[in-house]
Amino acid sequence: MQCEACEKKDATVHLTDVSNNSKKEIHLCESCAKTQGVTIKSYMNKAAAYPELLTQLVQSQSDSGAEDKDLTCPRCGISYRKFRNTGKFGCAHDYVVFKKGVVNLLEKIHGKVEHRGKVPLRASDQIAKQKELRSLRGDLEKAVREEAYERAAQIRDRIYALEGRPDG
Repeated sequence: MQCEACEKKDATVHLTDVSNNSKKEIHLCESCAKTQGVTIKSYMNKAAAYPELLTQLVQSQSDSGAEDKDLTCPRCGISYRKFRNTGKFGCAHDYVVFKKGVVNLLEKIHGKVEHRGKVPLRASDQIAKQKELRSLRGDLEKAVREEAYERAAQIRDRIYALEGRPDG
C-alpha cells in the first residue's frame, strides 16, 4: 500500500479514526507521518518499553484498597507498592498474591479479564459459533442488569436461533 500523502513510498503508519459511527483510515509513510506531526513510538524495538508501559498503566490505576499496598509476596519478597512502581513482578507467585490488584488492572485496561482473541481462519464453524454464543450470553446478562428487556429478548432469540431451539 502506498503513502496517501506522497504516493511514492510504502505506507508503514496506518491511522484509524472512528467517530460518530464513521471510520476513516489514513495510510502514510514514516517521513510523511513525521511531517504531519504523527508521533511514532516503536515498542517492538525497545524491550524496556514494555515494563514502562505496564508501569504507566499500573500507576494510573486508582488506589482501590489500602490493604493491597501492604501486600508482600512470601516467595520473592516484592511488595505490591514496588510492583506498582516498577511494573515488574518478582516471581510467578505474584499473580496469586496480587490477584485483586491485577484483576482490577486488567478490567481497567481491557474491560474484561477473560481473553477474547480472534478465531483462527482454519477454525471450524463450531468454534466460531461457540464464541458468538459466549459473547451473546454476556451481552444478555448485561442487558438484563441494565433492565433493557427488549434488547435482552432480541439477544435471547439470537441465542435460541444459534442453538437451534424454537422460541420459548
